[in-house]
Amino acid sequence: MTKGNRKFNEGLLLESKEKRLDFFNNYTVSHPKLEKALIELKKSIYSPENFNVIMIVGPSGVGKSRLFEQTLISVSKDMAEEMEQDRSIIPITGIELPNPDLGKFNWKDFYYRVLSSLKEPLIDCKIDVHKNVGNKNKKKVDTQKAETAPELRRSIEKAFLNRKTKALLIDEAQHFFDVGTAVKMQRQFNSIKSLSNMANTKIVLFGTYELNAVINLDGQLSRRVHEIHFPRYDYSKAEEIKMFKNMLYSFQRALPIKEEPNLVKLHEYIYENSIGCAGIVKNWLQRCLSEAIDNNEESITIKNLERNAMNTKKLLTLAKEANSGELDFIESKEDREELKALLGTKEIKTTKQTRKGTATPGKRKPERDAVG
Repeated sequence: MTKGNRKFNEGLLLESKEKRLDFFNNYTVSHPKLEKALIELKKSIYSPENFNVIMIVGPSGVGKSRLFEQTLISVSKDMAEEMEQDRSIIPITGIELPNPDLGKFNWKDFYYRVLSSLKEPLIDCKIDVHKNVGNKNKKKVDTQKAETAPELRRSIEKAFLNRKTKALLIDEAQHFFDVGTAVKMQRQFNSIKSLSNMANTKIVLFGTYELNAVINLDGQLSRRVHEIHFPRYDYSKAEEIKMFKNMLYSFQRALPIKEEPNLVKLHEYIYENSIGCAGIVKNWLQRCLSEAIDNNEESITIKNLERNAMNTKKLLTLAKEANSGELDFIESKEDREELKALLGTKEIKTTKQTRKGTATPGKRKPERDAVG
């Protein structure tokens, strides 16, 4: 290590630009928000509770894809001993969901990607057993035809059971629901839930706040999902400002450049131009590092950061989306009062009217009558 206790060997500074960029790109800062989300997610995956669909939601750029990768690595490490004893086990797998063309979700393509992630052999040579029992001319499943989706799904169910897969992670899962109407969205979710139940495997959906908005459209959907919020750092809280600074310190030590930059000193500027999202900070620093290497600069300066910062209008859009999505996870007193009123459990306060004076109606007050 270099003298400043940096996160790389000094020899890396003599390597090519590609190697230096690869090092930083692959470096993961285990900051508190990521660690908390990972712990809660793994607990949900291992838990026998009746929540087979788990949802990880947060703002764009918060680091959900990094959490996705860390979950795959962490669960695989946890299961290393079992995997050594039984080489057929694949305890966890994951895919990234492509955006559906023309608003039509392709289940065939989804099943194919999942089978590929499970290293399922000869996907294109599957035989439809149900249609070919007793038939000498056994017909292979044609993965190009729409009617082959059920056959591929049965293959997935069997593969999950045989591989003893605990969880399927799906990144960019909001694309599941880019299908138009609320009815179609519910059908999509029912298919996901059914696959999870039949295969006895947890399905973890990673997505933006759009995903949460879809689930909250229907009470039946929301009650069947376990939600985990992966939020950005909140600059209004002193404790989270400290966490954000610690994250920046870890990043600055990992930047393979001659002179370690002082990112902590610029924490307010960096927060403002990342809206508190670790993923946005990481991508920003990647651009800065690339430029600094190209220009033979010894460090990353404020000018370098300014040249590579996101456009203010883009940041404003991201900030508004984040603020709006975070409201769904804030317990408000007004919502609680509305719920109580709806259920009839709200205590009704009545004002008791009291009569002036204490005399009984019709009865004279004791007093001396006038004489004469």
